[in-house]
Amino acid sequence: MSIPIEETPLEGLITHLQNAAESKNTALSHELHDELGGLMGAAVMDLDAVRRVKPALSQNALNRLDRVKRTLEQAIDLKRRVIEELRPSILDNFGLFAALRWQLKKTWGNSDVVSTENYPDVEPRFESHAATTLFRIAQEATSITVKRASVKSTGLAVSVDHGRFCMRFSDDGTPSADTQATDPAMILASMQHRIRSLGGSVQLLWTEAGAMLLTVSMPLSNIVSD
Repeated sequence: MSIPIEETPLEGLITHLQNAAESKNTALSHELHDELGGLMGAAVMDLDAVRRVKPALSQNALNRLDRVKRTLEQAIDLKRRVIEELRPSILDNFGLFAALRWQLKKTWGNSDVVSTENYPDVEPRFESHAATTLFRIAQEATSITVKRASVKSTGLAVSVDHGRFCMRFSDDGTPSADTQATDPAMILASMQHRIRSLGGSVQLLWTEAGAMLLTVSMPLSNIVSD
């Protein structure tokens, strides 16, 4: 079970804003799925019905209907991607580890970067809020690597050991001009605040060559359900 951490007024405000943004994203994703998805689905079925009217439409009209249908199908696919960005359904339906695999595949799947992952054989039963927080932390850690130069390989090692849960993110990149302009300290500060709400800590190390090792760790008892 989660142990509440005493916060300063500023930290409380940050927590409130993060939670409000998460709730808004979740509500919007549900609305897009239920309302907009239903409207688009109905429009596609109507187009199919019009295509079958008697007497048959002209070939020119049928071609136009087909173009409209393809456009609607592209819009449906876009809607699906937006929903997953707002609130990955895989996180709710299949758990944190599946969501982490999905995120890393989405990030590196079409690149030349070699991404390796290691997870425990059994996934802990995370509390819903803790799973969401850990997933957002992973997104932020990945965003730091994305902004770095010369990355050829990345790694995520998840472990449960001696009552602690850890996620270790690594890459072999080097700081880039873009990274210098957009200081990762802001992202790290957000991660530190998120992890503090779970009673954990975050450590960021750089090798002399510029490779990164970022570790987040917390008591397992703070993030699992009873």
